[in-house]
Amino acid sequence: MILAEVILQHSPFAWWEWDVANNKVSFNDLKVTMLGYKVDAFVDKGYEVFTDLLHPEDHKKAMDAMRDLLTGRKNIYQVDYRIKDSKNEYHWYMDRGVVVHMNGEKISRIRGIVIDLGSEMRIDSNIEHLVKLLRQYSDDQDKFIVICSACKRAKISKQEWVVLSNDLSLAITDTLSHGICPDCVRKLYPEYAEKILR
Repeated sequence: MILAEVILQHSPFAWWEWDVANNKVSFNDLKVTMLGYKVDAFVDKGYEVFTDLLHPEDHKKAMDAMRDLLTGRKNIYQVDYRIKDSKNEYHWYMDRGVVVHMNGEKISRIRGIVIDLGSEMRIDSNIEHLVKLLRQYSDDQDKFIVICSACKRAKISKQEWVVLSNDLSLAITDTLSHGICPDCVRKLYPEYAEKILR
């Protein structure tokens, strides 16, 4: 086993690799176990075994994102979607992939990672704001995501801050900027908080 494969097998992220020509997807166990499925049910299966689990409202955008990569319109596969777990509940995931091997001018292998964004589906949930924030980051590499240095929450609007999972923090480290959220300003600098937060 080559070093890259050893590293991938022990990755803290769920990863996948699609052999496009033969329509076979390989993956680490986390890719399926985090949704409550048994690994054997997905071994030696094609791309559609995963895409069939996508929420109907998210299926087209996932297919369009992959089509954009396969046709060369984009150089990265990037999509956020809801996918069904073994209990028929949907969870938000961030999926990113790149071409790792070409056969002449044809794409032969694509590799990606999948990060759990959570299972919150309510309209007023912070996860929807976080998904929007990450979509903005994907479209504009010059944007920074502001993280509170004290509590590690991410700023999603002037007044709203949400908790980032460790997976998300690791995935976006190159675009982070640090600040202090209003709650932490009040805790750390109570005597100056009102002046600072004006």
